Amino acid sequence: MDDRARLYFDNAATSFPKPPEVYDALDRFARENAGSAGRSAHEHAIAGARLLFELRTELAVLLGGEAELVIFTKNATEALNLALLGLLGAGATALHGALEHNSVVRPLAHLAQARGVNLIEVAGDEQGRLTPDALDRALNRGRADVVVTLHASNVHGLAQDLAALGDVCRKHDVPFVVDAAQSAGALPLDLRAMNIDAMCVTGHKALFGPTGTGALLLSPRLADRIPPLLFGGTGSVSGQETMPGFLPDRLEGGTQNAHGLAGLLAGVGQIAERTIEMIEAHERLLRERLLTGLRAIPGLRILGDAAGPATSTVSFTGPLASSDIGHLLNERYGIAVRAGLHCAPNAHRALGTMPGGAVRLSPGLFTPVDAVDEVLDAVGEIVKSPR
Repeated sequence: MDDRARLYFDNAATSFPKPPEVYDALDRFARENAGSAGRSAHEHAIAGARLLFELRTELAVLLGGEAELVIFTKNATEALNLALLGLLGAGATALHGALEHNSVVRPLAHLAQARGVNLIEVAGDEQGRLTPDALDRALNRGRADVVVTLHASNVHGLAQDLAALGDVCRKHDVPFVVDAAQSAGALPLDLRAMNIDAMCVTGHKALFGPTGTGALLLSPRLADRIPPLLFGGTGSVSGQETMPGFLPDRLEGGTQNAHGLAGLLAGVGQIAERTIEMIEAHERLLRERLLTGLRAIPGLRILGDAAGPATSTVSFTGPLASSDIGHLLNERYGIAVRAGLHCAPNAHRALGTMPGGAVRLSPGLFTPVDAVDEVLDAVGEIVKSPR
């Protein structure tokens, strides 16, 4: 493994490297198939349609959904927009947590301005995590039309108890929308068992696909409630001017990114082969090693240093500006991290790290354990001798 992969600690932004099978699948599809699914009956189009069918099936198995209710999107942001704009009409009320990414915050802000949607933030615990008791109290105070929150934080990696939150939502008969961009492929997820109504995932992080891929997984009770966000060709019911009335076609206007989805299928296949349990165990080992090492460096404040399920992501602040630490890690040591607000200013407000944000370290499945020690040594040297 070369140093670019070994010292790549920005997997929370996008995973690198991908499994070799992903690169092979991308190349093979582009060279041998490249058919437009559903647009004809020749072998290339049929291969494209088969690919989409197989990927819907694999995602449904991995994430506990139903294949016909897997809607392909270009990322989790599009999936969240589909769900939130579809469920929240004029004057509706949405509850959300304190750690939300801008992919949730900005659609909600748009809906508040454009449709008068009422937004209620439910305070979290000391790590910003939404608790079932707090959510239950908030729902007892008044009716909500949607509860939306993330699974794992992209800032500190800690995960929320989706099963318990889903139970509360089902008790109050409120649709439960989950941003699983950070956790899909890294932590166990089950749409049915967790009473999730809309699970929004991206392909390019822990699912090991390329950018430009993602999905919205719907529960049967939401299947008929989400209107299209895009309108156009689907290859089905082409004689009518309106979108088809059935899923997934109704929500998939336009030609699919079959090339990218071929890579995503290969990535999901690698997760199935390795198992979520093995991936979670490896990321737990990396996280614990990071936390142990960061605790030993004087002058650091660690975000998310608490018990509970989590991805490998850990963030910290130090005696220098976070942006300066990130710059020095890259320039002096060739270590790729992300510093700043991580597209999650609400989370940083809740954690007390505005406006400078934090330095985020996010190793991944292909990060060797000894690379963590190399990064910790570099952080220690920068803190000790910043100039």
